[in-house]
Amino acid sequence: MSVRIENIQVLCLQDPQADYVRFEGSYQNVLVIVHGDNGLYGIGESDSPPAVIKALIDAPAYNHLSCGLAGLLKGEYLDDPVRLWHKMFKHTSWHGRHGVAIHAISALDIALWDLYARSEGKPLLKYFGPQQHRRLPAYATVYPMKEQPESFKIQIGEFLSQGFRRIKICVEPWWHDFDLACSNLEELRAFIGPDIELMLDVALEFQHYAQLEPFVDLLEALDIKWLEAPFPLDNPGDHQRLKQRTHLPLGVGDLGLTTVREYQPWLDAGVVDIAQPDITMFGGVSEVMKLQNTLADTDSRIIPHGYNTDITIAVNAHFLAAQTICEPLEYSTSPSELRRQLALNPHQLDDDGMIAVRSELPGLGVDLNWELVRECALPGQ
Repeated sequence: MSVRIENIQVLCLQDPQADYVRFEGSYQNVLVIVHGDNGLYGIGESDSPPAVIKALIDAPAYNHLSCGLAGLLKGEYLDDPVRLWHKMFKHTSWHGRHGVAIHAISALDIALWDLYARSEGKPLLKYFGPQQHRRLPAYATVYPMKEQPESFKIQIGEFLSQGFRRIKICVEPWWHDFDLACSNLEELRAFIGPDIELMLDVALEFQHYAQLEPFVDLLEALDIKWLEAPFPLDNPGDHQRLKQRTHLPLGVGDLGLTTVREYQPWLDAGVVDIAQPDITMFGGVSEVMKLQNTLADTDSRIIPHGYNTDITIAVNAHFLAAQTICEPLEYSTSPSELRRQLALNPHQLDDDGMIAVRSELPGLGVDLNWELVRECALPGQ
């Protein structure tokens, strides 16, 4: 491809409604835009602190192994996004290899692939493989879940009325009252009925096996489809104990694992029923392609994490559309304006609780709401 990278913009966006909500990052966003010399651009984001990502991309070089990412990419030919991924990885090894450095690479890699696919006039999914699904079942992530039954029934009833047939809830601070948590879970299942799929994200609210184990029998009886992020990632032993205790599938990796290399010990330990990389933090499109190949001949499923804007939803939808098994697509229910309005053409749920994959549009198929971008961009950008 003869397209060259002409410029890179990194915009830190702030939803005017709030600046911080405990475990909710949707009120802030880092938007990365890669401009080609063909007049097209690609977009990406990372579910990571915007100011940190911007610094890693815009920074001048410290030495040849500690370079700002924009400086590495400007002027490069967009012949192979994977080649550019490796260039970024190599020249950030002094300060990178894990964590936020990979998050920054992820945002850029998504934007590079978006620009690459747009320039070729193809949807992103074509690079993951042949399209297998035109629609995907979506699940609503409800966070935070209200504590009182009369409140959470209104809260979750709204999503059921929108057409969702799959709901993921999170362990909340009120779960530390065991009796209250069990009562609420039973009321929730009775309210939604037996046909609605229900998932649970422990979301690191519990640190140890002894805190979660008392709930296991009830979670099995309530037909929970998977347990996500049951313990911190520095606690593999409790993951193994839980795996031996329950038949419920364990989801691993959404909060902290960057690159396939970091997944491998967990795969070797046999505790990854569902790999849940957040593509915007895991290394982007290039790295999730590697994970796809790594798990191709195993029993582990891949269901990407995604609690961000329509950019993230689009990346995940394109990935899932090319997988053999039709897996559910995470759909954030955050009220953030950035979550709901950053795209002019947001992904819409149909009456069957499904979302159409935009295979007719090039790249991610996301049209940015530039008016909102200008309104939410922090000063000085």
